[in-house]
Amino acid sequence: MDINHFHFFEEQDLNSYLKPREGETKIGEKISYGTDFKNSAAKFILLGIEESIGVKGNLGVAGTHTAWVSFLKAFLNIQHTHKLNGESIHLLGNFNFQQLAENAKSVKDFRDLVPVIDDAVFALIQEISSAGKIPVIIGGSHANAFPIIKGVSLAKKNAINVINLDAHADFRALEGRHSGNPFSTAKAEGFMSDYSILGLHENYNSQNMLDEMAKHKGIRYYFWEDIYLRKKITFEDALNDFIQLNQNKACGIELDMDSIEGVLSSAMTPSGFSTTEARYYSYQTARNLHPAYFHVCEAATELETGLKNNSTGKLISYLVSDFVKGVLEK
Repeated sequence: MDINHFHFFEEQDLNSYLKPREGETKIGEKISYGTDFKNSAAKFILLGIEESIGVKGNLGVAGTHTAWVSFLKAFLNIQHTHKLNGESIHLLGNFNFQQLAENAKSVKDFRDLVPVIDDAVFALIQEISSAGKIPVIIGGSHANAFPIIKGVSLAKKNAINVINLDAHADFRALEGRHSGNPFSTAKAEGFMSDYSILGLHENYNSQNMLDEMAKHKGIRYYFWEDIYLRKKITFEDALNDFIQLNQNKACGIELDMDSIEGVLSSAMTPSGFSTTEARYYSYQTARNLHPAYFHVCEAATELETGLKNNSTGKLISYLVSDFVKGVLEK
């Protein structure tokens, strides 16, 4: 398998992250890894995307390329138990697209690079999904939702539904590819059917975009303000509503980390969902839907502004383990 810009996880990589302890068994000691994921007994194929190109193309703050390594440091050292079986996970490796951006200076430069990422990502995701596995993708910008949806849709030979925990709909105009238009691109190209967004912020979704979404049957959303300011519906009832609406079709599970209050991300927010709510979302969607993939994006451990937070990887590790448990406990 020859994938451009992709590093397959090896034993030396594992040894650099793993911290064994006598009397304990860590997830990293039980997962499989390497190129041969098709013959692995694992249900979940874990991979990372290191890039901030989609963010820069959307006039955002770079740093999303830093999440993957931080996640691995935490995830590989959580406990393998009867509650979380490491043998259900195959760690494939990671894309690193940052070198593509070395000479990019303008917004147009970054937008012109995103299709290169799209082509590399969708081909691998299609291969994983075609093998009957569930891709779990960590890191990078939300631009990568489009090639993930495309790859799964092509593998399943059908458009898929998507549910997204996000402050932003990312359904912007098709003005070149970036992290603001993965879902509008997926819809326009016929790879996404229904789209459900939980937690949109009224301050950061334009009227033009809301009007555009209203033209499409099957696009539904709940504003964060309707849940918490106006108390029109509870978080749990809104999530259950979307679970009911998406139960009968393969559904991609998206989680944008900038929807979580205080998390270091490209568009970090002082007001949003709690970490507990994000974990509940990860578990419940996995347990009650037919998850086609799980995508955690937009997080960072260090932004280009200099802001740092070393706990980001640990939070993503919780979200991934919650998702895995939700699927396995069905």
